[in-house]
Formats: sequence, structure tokens, C-alpha cells
Amino acid sequence: KLVSTAASIGDADVVKTTAFLLAAFNEEAKLVSAIASCKKPDMQTLQGLLKPTADQIGLCYDFAADRKNKAFQHTKVVSECLQGLTWVAYMPGSGMSMPMKTVQESWNSAEFFANKLLMQHRGKDDNQVQWVNTLKQLMKDLADYVKAHHPTGPAWNARGADAKTFKAAAGGSGPTSGGPPAAPPPPPPGSLQEAKPSGGAAGGNKAALFAELNKGGAVTSGLKKVTADMKSKNRSDRTGVVKAAPKKQAKQGPKVGTTGIVAGKWLVEGHVQNKEIVIEAPKTNQAVLITGNTDSVVQIKGKVNTIVVDNCKKVGVIFQDVVSTVETVNCKSIQLQPMGKVGSIAIDKTDGCMIYLSDASKEADITTAKSSELNVVVQEGDDYKEYPLPEQFVSKYVDGKFVTMPAEHGAG
Repeated sequence: KLVSTAASIGDADVVKTTAFLLAAFNEEAKLVSAIASCKKPDMQTLQGLLKPTADQIGLCYDFAADRKNKAFQHTKVVSECLQGLTWVAYMPGSGMSMPMKTVQESWNSAEFFANKLLMQHRGKDDNQVQWVNTLKQLMKDLADYVKAHHPTGPAWNARGADAKTFKAAAGGSGPTSGGPPAAPPPPPPGSLQEAKPSGGAAGGNKAALFAELNKGGAVTSGLKKVTADMKSKNRSDRTGVVKAAPKKQAKQGPKVGTTGIVAGKWLVEGHVQNKEIVIEAPKTNQAVLITGNTDSVVQIKGKVNTIVVDNCKKVGVIFQDVVSTVETVNCKSIQLQPMGKVGSIAIDKTDGCMIYLSDASKEADITTAKSSELNVVVQEGDDYKEYPLPEQFVSKYVDGKFVTMPAEHGAG
């Protein structure tokens, strides 16, 4: 149903996005069949079983970052939903949420972007609305299935066959032997229809690159030969100057975007040079999504559950208490100023972030990944002191384990 609805929308990028979802669920169904038919495998075998699903999740994630993608919101929804398929990797002590909660959390993340689609298309395009609602039901079905059959983790069959045999014999179609199944395959494909994903599913796969390199000298056989007239000494044009097309200077002026509640969550989007964005009296259980803003300041006057700053540039956020996490992702030149308590701050794929910690927020955990130019200003009495956060790390193998420490730079 989801695939046919995507086709009815008539957008090639929506169809491609939905194909990633279908392919990932199909690979997950094979893995669930392995869980039902096989004993719990060793880590190397498990990683091999997880790889096909992980590859599809990676392809969808990459497509969400593709600037040519005209269905970015759809791809973002699906990319977040696919994180729910990682429940099959759960192990006690792994730090992951329990399987059902993993699925639920993935939809909670996707719902930000799903609500934007609903707000944009409700009353205008029923196919778009149906696509979102069908996906929502699909994730609910998956959560119900996991709760019923794998509540505490993948229920491998203690009397089943060796998972290595399953992998070798299945060929991507199913098991050939084993004891009684621990659980039936997941129900979600009922919301999908069988269809071949558009494009090659293995695009961008490292294995394909290694296969090419293993050809040795044959790898250059497909290259075009340089003819005599193409050589520099035989060219009539010896200037070496390549004229570039003139660049269009697109200047952005001030713009008031969207600030409001969508499905119980605050959305701040599309503001340019707006320093007076204020969220008054939010509720404690509400989340705030600040996305697609430039050169603006957002003030949140009240306690909220979470704050996500996504795809913003030169944006400052001033806020009170936060129950859970404040997160920035895909941002440039961000300033965060918590005036109250906050549990944790996560900086991901952000270039330039200044965090001002008050006395109430000094205990916050700060997690960083793939980010640069990170600085924290801490209030110490009446003064403020700035601390740069490390961007580079050194890992050494010591006493049977790796020890990682910030890299120290200095002359000498």
C-alpha cells in the first residue's frame, strides 16, 4: 500500500525513498527468519546478517543529505523510521533501548518531519496524507510485533541450525533447515506491496569498490584513450584558461517563517534575520524543533522536554529548563544559552558552536560528533571563562584495551 501510494504521488524521489524502506524491511524479514530458525550466532556472523539491512539504512541516510533530492522531508521521515529496525542488534549491556522502545523512539524522531508533510499537504493532496498515515501505522505494527515476540531482545532459537548455514544456504531467500521457529516473520510488509526498488541497492557500497580494485590492471580497461589532438602540446588553445559561468548572487532579506504548535510539538522554521522569535509558556512534555533558520534568535520561555536545532546557520537559542536533551545537527555558527537545568547537550555535524553554561546548567553532559570549533563559556562567580572542546583524539592500545585521549598540540 505504501509503495502504491508513493507511485500515486508521482514524485520520483518519493518513490526512490519508499523503495529504500521496502528493501530495508525485506532484508529485516530475512533476518527475523534467521532469528526464528537459528541459534544465536557469534558476533562476526551476526554482523554479516545485519549488514544488508544496515546498507539500506545507510543508502537512505545518504539520499537524505543529497541536495538534489526534491523529497527531502519524505526521505528524512523514512531515514528516522529505519533506525527502528536496529532493534535486532539489541543485546543486554549494549546501551541500546529495549527493542519496542527502539521502534517507538524512531517514530518519535520521524514524527517531526511527518507533521511538516501533513501540515503542508492536508486538504491539498490526499495521497501525501495517506503516505504519512500508512507509514505511521507500519511503525505501530512493527512495535506491536516486537513487543509480542521479542520484548527483551531477539529470540534466537536455541534448538535451531547454525546461523552460518542459514547465511550460506539462504541466498537472501530464507532458511533451509532448523528447529521450530521462535516467532513468525514481522507483519509490517502488509503495509507494503512487493515492488522492485528503483536503482541499484548496492550503490556506494564499499564492497563494490574493493571488487573494482581487485581487478588490478584491468580496472583501467574502461577508460578512454588520450588521442594526439587532446595532448597539451598539440592544442591550438594554449592559454589554459577555462571561463566559468558567472555566479548568481542570491541575497536573502529578512523573512518571518513559521512558529507554532504542530501535533503537540513546537516548530520554528524558515526565519531569516529574525531576532525576536519567542515561544511563550510551553508545556513540559513538548518538544521544540528549530529547523531551516538563518541569522535568527529563538527564546524559549518555559520548561520543555527536548530541543532539536537542525540545518540552521548563525542561530542563537536561549532557553530555560530542558528535561531531556538539547541537540544540534547539520548546523553552522550556533549559540546555545541554557538559563536553567539541562540533562545533556549533543552536538552533531556542527561547525562552530558556542555554549554558555550558567550555574544551573554546569552539570550537563556535552556529547560531540563530527563537529568543529566548539567552545564552552562557563560562569565562575562574576566572571566567565571560555574552554575549547577537543576536536582530535589519540587512541592507544594499553593493557588489552584502547585508551582514547584528546590530542595535545604544541610547538616543540
